[in-house]
Amino acid sequence: MTPTAIVIVLVSALAHAGWNLFGKKVSPTGAFFWYSTFWGAFLTLPVLLYYHRMLPELDTGIWWLVVATGFFQATYLSSLAAAYRHGELSVVYPLARSSPLIILLVGTLFLGTAEAITTAAVVGIILIVAGCIVLPMQRFRDFTLANYRNLATLFALLAAASTAGYSMVDDLATERMRALLAGLAQDAEVALVFVILQAWSALCWLSLGLWLQSEERRLLRELAANWRSTMAAGILILGTYALVVWAMAYADDVSYVVAFRQISIPMGVALGWYFLGEALHGPKVVGVLTILAGLLLVVLG
Repeated sequence: MTPTAIVIVLVSALAHAGWNLFGKKVSPTGAFFWYSTFWGAFLTLPVLLYYHRMLPELDTGIWWLVVATGFFQATYLSSLAAAYRHGELSVVYPLARSSPLIILLVGTLFLGTAEAITTAAVVGIILIVAGCIVLPMQRFRDFTLANYRNLATLFALLAAASTAGYSMVDDLATERMRALLAGLAQDAEVALVFVILQAWSALCWLSLGLWLQSEERRLLRELAANWRSTMAAGILILGTYALVVWAMAYADDVSYVVAFRQISIPMGVALGWYFLGEALHGPKVVGVLTILAGLLLVVLG
């Protein structure tokens, strides 16, 4: 990874960790994520209008990729909400955050880009996944397969697969956009425009999901009064991912960016310890150190 990519992802990771601290007491639902996505898309509409000259330059293939990434993003948010409803945060979050790394590694084999990933980076990714799984446990003996054979795990893995899906699609789409818009837009502008398009696409898919679920429509009405929280969430989520998409332009493979994003987990642990007084159990310390070792290998790779 280049120094530019590292700095961008570090800023993004800090924002992501801050968002998790901010949203710690919020119960995720499809309706909540619909509002968050709506605010992110609506508030950035003037930006999209400002860059309207880019849109006619996009070919049909990119527009289909926008549809695809919106589907993966909507599936990710819906699956994550379902996973949290069926299981504990300490089991769901590490699975949803770390599993995309393994999926992306497998994906690079099929896409023929595996040669861009060094052996050190592969070892680093494996360490990051291992650290994410160990980190939330209070005791090492808590690791049993019985804790993972449930609906929470199923939805967490679906969320992970969706993360890997939109990461690969976004990397491909923005690479094509940069080629088409060479001379018309900078990399940061391409990333911003694409993420806004992704938000509108995801909003359409989420709207379809809410239309099919009466309970989510009821929650949608209840959350209408809580617009400040959903607006703040939408701005943070969209802004954080815009930085990630921008960083993809400076990395040899999308797996590097997705892997290095996991630095938000040690950041989150530090914020939880400092601001919320959360205990630092043995597995948590070992998990953080393992993740940091993996991150170092990814950077050096």
